Amino acid sequence: MRAILYVGHGTRVREGERQAIEFIERVKSQMDEPIQEIAFLEISSPSIEEGVATCVAKGATEIIVMPLLLLTAQHATTDLPEILAEVGPKYPTVTFTLGQPIGVTRTMIDAVIEQLSTQPIPKNAQLIIVGRGSSEPAIQQEFAEIASRLKLRTAIRSIDIAFLYGSGPKIEDVLALHQEKKEPVVLIPYLLFSGLLMKRLERLQQTEKREVILTKRLGEVPSTARAFKEAVEKKMQSIELNGVSI
Repeated sequence: MRAILYVGHGTRVREGERQAIEFIERVKSQMDEPIQEIAFLEISSPSIEEGVATCVAKGATEIIVMPLLLLTAQHATTDLPEILAEVGPKYPTVTFTLGQPIGVTRTMIDAVIEQLSTQPIPKNAQLIIVGRGSSEPAIQQEFAEIASRLKLRTAIRSIDIAFLYGSGPKIEDVLALHQEKKEPVVLIPYLLFSGLLMKRLERLQQTEKREVILTKRLGEVPSTARAFKEAVEKKMQSIELNGVSI
């Protein structure tokens, strides 16, 4: 019997944890698999090992592990495979398949456009897509692709990217670039849920001496849930066609 184990990042902020669970529950309600469980990479519970144990206890002989991650970074390339390499041997009769993060898809660009539609955007505004950040160069490339595709889909021609930590342009530096123009700023958080990173953006909004508009999070717009569902369905189709597993 097949199971889907949805894996969120985890957070110390209770509100963010609640939002992640509610988001996954919405996706679960649209899937037909009889066994669907939620787990977290870190901090929050249940852990991945606990989530796997629950799936097996309900009769799962095949588990698709779907990371609720936006882009491909260390959690997807290193942390998840390492955890499954430890957990998998405990269940020799169970087949594990690891899915991919959502990635840069048309539906995710739809989601960013929905974020922009939640607020009136001044014509002269400086738009900044703000990500969590990573030490991996691929993340910067993916953000550049997001900005490029957003420009193609809208009439917007000037969109900056910035990060809250890690390598790449820092949000404070990008804000400083246009400080003298006194133009309004629109921060587009490429973040799913409430957490310490969103709180940092809210503090920036309060301390800037010019107008700063903060759009909704990705987890608040419908297209993001649709994009995650598409990622799950894509992995399931891949398994049916190719029998791919880890």
